Amino acid sequence: MVSTPLSQKALLHLAAHNLLEFALSGQVDALEKAWQASLDSPADIAVYCQTIEALCNRDMAAKVLHLANALIDVLEKGGRPGDAATVATTVVRMGAHNESLTKRLFALLEAAHGQEDWYPVVKELAQLREDNLSPKVFEAFDAIRRYTKGNVLYHRSGWGEGVVEEFRALTRELVVNFVTGRRTLPLQSALDSLVPLASDDLRAMRLVAMDQLHKLAEEQPAVLIRKAAKVYRGRISSGELKEMLSPSVLPTSRWASWWKKAKAAAESDPWLQVEGNATRPTFVLRKNPVSFADEARAAIRRGNDLGGELAVLLSYLQRAPDEAARVSVLDLVAERVEGAVKSADPKKNHAHILDGLLMLEERGRQGAVPAAQELRNLLLDAAGEFHPEHLERLATQGSREHAIQLLEAALGENWVDRCVSALPRFPSNVLEPLVALLQGKGHAERMLRIWNEVAPYPRRFPTLTYLLGKLYAEGAFAKAEHAPDEISAARVMLHLVRVLSAERKGNVEKGRLVARLITLLAGRKSFVAKVLETVDKENMAAYLGICERGGEDFPQEISDMVLRAVAKRFPELTAVAEKPFWDTDRIFVTQEGLRRRREEYRRLVDEKIPENSKAIGNAAALGDLSENSEWESAMEEQRNLTTRAAMMDQELRKARLLEDQQVPDGIVAPGTRFTVTNLLDGTSHEYRMLGPWDMTDDHVINYLAPMGRALLGRSIGEVVNLEGPRGPQEVRIERIEKLTRTQIPTG
Repeated sequence: MVSTPLSQKALLHLAAHNLLEFALSGQVDALEKAWQASLDSPADIAVYCQTIEALCNRDMAAKVLHLANALIDVLEKGGRPGDAATVATTVVRMGAHNESLTKRLFALLEAAHGQEDWYPVVKELAQLREDNLSPKVFEAFDAIRRYTKGNVLYHRSGWGEGVVEEFRALTRELVVNFVTGRRTLPLQSALDSLVPLASDDLRAMRLVAMDQLHKLAEEQPAVLIRKAAKVYRGRISSGELKEMLSPSVLPTSRWASWWKKAKAAAESDPWLQVEGNATRPTFVLRKNPVSFADEARAAIRRGNDLGGELAVLLSYLQRAPDEAARVSVLDLVAERVEGAVKSADPKKNHAHILDGLLMLEERGRQGAVPAAQELRNLLLDAAGEFHPEHLERLATQGSREHAIQLLEAALGENWVDRCVSALPRFPSNVLEPLVALLQGKGHAERMLRIWNEVAPYPRRFPTLTYLLGKLYAEGAFAKAEHAPDEISAARVMLHLVRVLSAERKGNVEKGRLVARLITLLAGRKSFVAKVLETVDKENMAAYLGICERGGEDFPQEISDMVLRAVAKRFPELTAVAEKPFWDTDRIFVTQEGLRRRREEYRRLVDEKIPENSKAIGNAAALGDLSENSEWESAMEEQRNLTTRAAMMDQELRKARLLEDQQVPDGIVAPGTRFTVTNLLDGTSHEYRMLGPWDMTDDHVINYLAPMGRALLGRSIGEVVNLEGPRGPQEVRIERIEKLTRTQIPTG
């Protein structure tokens, strides 16, 4: 299939590493344009050399000479003869040169290295002369040049790696600083016994370019794996990889997190083939790189149908390393979808075809047919019956939401009537974008006609009931003739809260819906709060009953709002307790104390527990769990965190606001400030009696603590025996007063 041509603007913004992808995928026209665009500011020479090698491996040597000469011209004019010589050497080594290029390479070497003291010696040994410019001679020159100062040599017999510190041209000797010690060797002995390591060899980089290795580990982990595999002759196990990189390149503490990222990067690297299992993979260097598109094409052969193929291609799109790779994968999507559209099979899967069309449209590509046309095929059967539930067959939430935006084009003039009538049959995960679409098109009021269909059944239609209630609260039905009254609407929403609260445990979707209902009903713009100001006693009792039947699962924010309204307008609806309010299993706390406790619970659930789960996964990746202390430690922490989370959850369910309680007069109680005199030394002290989550300073006494319990219910003048931090003491209560709302701490 012919690739869609890239715009000039897109080409100018392509990064240089796209050159290799173009070469690997055979996109010659795009390669030439990108190469030319990159010459304004040539990037890393290694990328150009890899591209030249890839073109030669695809039998495109004729194209190489033209591209290389253009690059060499730019490098030479830019004062970079060494880089120009490197490019020319690569062309000669790959056999893509002509006589003119070999002469030019000789001149480049003279310009780049002619002033070096080692140059005459290396020229002589390589037999490099103007009348002897064969590829073999240039190869010999390049090999011997690697024994000069700054290069890294390797001794197989035990000295290991070493950096050349001196090249003594007069005596033809080398001074090499090995890991095992500094040695002076005759040049010929070095040529016979030492192996030069390329500047990008991992072993060399550990000696002279550790900062580059750290950067690769952070930004290009797959390249680091490649370098390690090359040391192991192209095949390296996960254990060997760890031994080579940790701790010399990566600290042991960072290995687990890096390892997860590196495995994912290796799977999409054109030079690496990943074998074995996910826990202990083996990485194999390919002789020739496989383009991202070729790899994707090979991967979709494993798909059983179009849906399976599209799922694979979507994963490739999500990790495409650059624009060229993305375009090539989209070409494959278009190819597969077009084949399915043209298929004469009467049972072809319209959901899969639509997934593919939407995948293309979302990325600015037009498919074989409009997506709206295929959406119509999906939603309407042969008899013209409407089946909105078929939207669930689409593979991703993004596709479903995109399809909603195409309903008007797919269904035609009567799309609103069809959609409104069928609202209860739409999948819950597309209801919100659908309702927003209808509202945005000015059809909100028409949705009121299904209120009576869904309002009596909040358990069956939770999302739709919420969305209609939200429209009601926002005034969308204010002018409608048959709109429900506020009292009935509020009752429906409270029933919905009760139903969802009882079922939200373990159900993320229902939990989120409860959170949104709390905002709607108890937030700043709560329409229920307005209803509570005018509702009659009978309906207030009904609201109170709904909250009470919800039990501890019912949201405290809404329950407190109703209780405050009851206390203000119909206090007789709540039975007066015979015992003090604090003598229950409830936990009384100020608003600020409750906020702090909830924030502590949130950090525990949203941050610490997920961090622990990640630590467990990282520890498990280290291998054998039977002797894995990191895994055992992480699992022990998980038990502690989850136990604490469960305890805090139960405590928060028992919490009640101290500000909403009727604090009695004349006795020490939660919500009072009192003064006591120590009868032993005559000193006076003032305290506040508050809850266990309000202990902000030494002048607050927790009413649940032993000292607090000893003081509860005591009157002015009473003497109380207390067990304090300094031992037993007798105090007399001198003064008691209720704390006002302004005196209760608010942060």
